[in-house]
Amino acid sequence: MSTDGKALRQYAELIRAGHRIEINFDQFAEQTASDLKLLLDVTKRAGGPIAQTLDRLARVVNTRDQAQNELALAVAGPKASSRLVMSLPVLVFLGAGISGIPIIRVLLSPSIVWLSLLLGLGMFWMGLRWTNRILRQAEPTKTDPGIELEAISIAVQAGLPIAAAVTLVPGIQTSELQDFGDGSGMALCQLITDRADTKRVDQFNADRMKIQKASVAVLWPLGLTVLPAFVLIAIVPVGAALLQNQ
Repeated sequence: MSTDGKALRQYAELIRAGHRIEINFDQFAEQTASDLKLLLDVTKRAGGPIAQTLDRLARVVNTRDQAQNELALAVAGPKASSRLVMSLPVLVFLGAGISGIPIIRVLLSPSIVWLSLLLGLGMFWMGLRWTNRILRQAEPTKTDPGIELEAISIAVQAGLPIAAAVTLVPGIQTSELQDFGDGSGMALCQLITDRADTKRVDQFNADRMKIQKASVAVLWPLGLTVLPAFVLIAIVPVGAALLQNQ
């Protein structure tokens, strides 16, 4: 269970025990705090049970954190591959220095090596920008696509019809609720929360697909720009140093 989820459960248990509590929003992550403020506002205005709202959000937060951790682990693969390839020139220079190859003398002396370095740095810069753009596009979505539906569900569970519940939730797309008509009750509440969970699963699958595509797409800049740049920046100077050392 995540830290935010544990804190939400603790608040819910204190409320059930009859304690008057003051929720400290600063202890939560930014997204959790924002979601909590929205749901508590709707709960109070609709007259719903606060403890039940906290329990439901705790379950949502735990599932969301687990999904985000899995996506973060998946996106770490292409990031690590790109960093490894981009660090190769530095590793080659260090190895050349340790083995006694006069690489520094070659780099300081005017020669064709300078042109090689200039071209290599230009290609390296292009590859770095290209790779970073691909990795940025693969970043998982941070917002919760189902939080507005969760707020509608809270209002409906408190006894409000959907038409009245919509007025309590800013930014809700009413087109998402057309299938539910204008009813109320526990069955409708469950349908709405199921729709919210489905939207979260769809977002998770879309994010995972983006990461899988990025892990393949990142091979293009690495192969077309970074590896040739590695040859120009590292291999050519080291080769020149070996020739001069003979």
